[in-house]
Amino acid sequence: MRIIILPKYQIFRPFISQLPGIFDTSGKILYQGRNTIKSFIYNNREWIVKRYKKPNLIQQIIYTFFKKSKAERAYLYAQILQSKGISTPEGIAYIEQKKNGLVHEYFFISTPCNIPAIYPTLGGSEEFDTYLADCLAAFFVQMHTKGFLHGDPNLNNILYHKDKEGNVSFSVIDTNRSVFKSSPTQQECLDNLKRITHQRKLLQYITTQYAILRKWDTGQSVETVMKALDKFEKRRKVKHAIKKMCHFKHSSTAK
Repeated sequence: MRIIILPKYQIFRPFISQLPGIFDTSGKILYQGRNTIKSFIYNNREWIVKRYKKPNLIQQIIYTFFKKSKAERAYLYAQILQSKGISTPEGIAYIEQKKNGLVHEYFFISTPCNIPAIYPTLGGSEEFDTYLADCLAAFFVQMHTKGFLHGDPNLNNILYHKDKEGNVSFSVIDTNRSVFKSSPTQQECLDNLKRITHQRKLLQYITTQYAILRKWDTGQSVETVMKALDKFEKRRKVKHAIKKMCHFKHSSTAK
């Protein structure tokens, strides 16, 4: 078992080391789907532990010999983001377990971030708060100009807080598929916006405000993003259809 811990949390190594063994029977479930996220209370503090879906054989080979696991990337990216002044939960540690010499299970441990996702406040209905959308557009400009392209910047992965004066701050989660570049191109930045939301009216508005801040042509920017969204949705439909067909064939064979 490989355990990498942020130096200031080394004193908690005994607790962190036992997390894989107690994960199934302890902690409070916060999310359960492809991955499972749990909250643990230890030493009067909250620990957020994410166990990723077990990789298939090909992925096990890739994560063992050629590519960092999702947990390692989440841990490293948290440090990079904080160094760039982009808020994200602090990465405390990551754990990788091997079976037959291959990485087959991994965990990411972080501090909690007790603010809500911006969805459904934004994106939950056709009508939306334009001020909040303006703030979000400015946040994307900030991230992109700092060289950060979130791998899945949907509204569930962007957390927000609005203070008494109306100032809005943001934090990002689920960053392991992200990309860091010294200077993302205009095409790369606009393509990144397509994942924000499938609500076209909202996405068009955010893109317009984003383009204004970047001093780019608004009409062309909106057209680029909407075309990218169309392609993204078509690919996703094809992917889901293939998965459904494979599942049907597997079920039929099992019978």
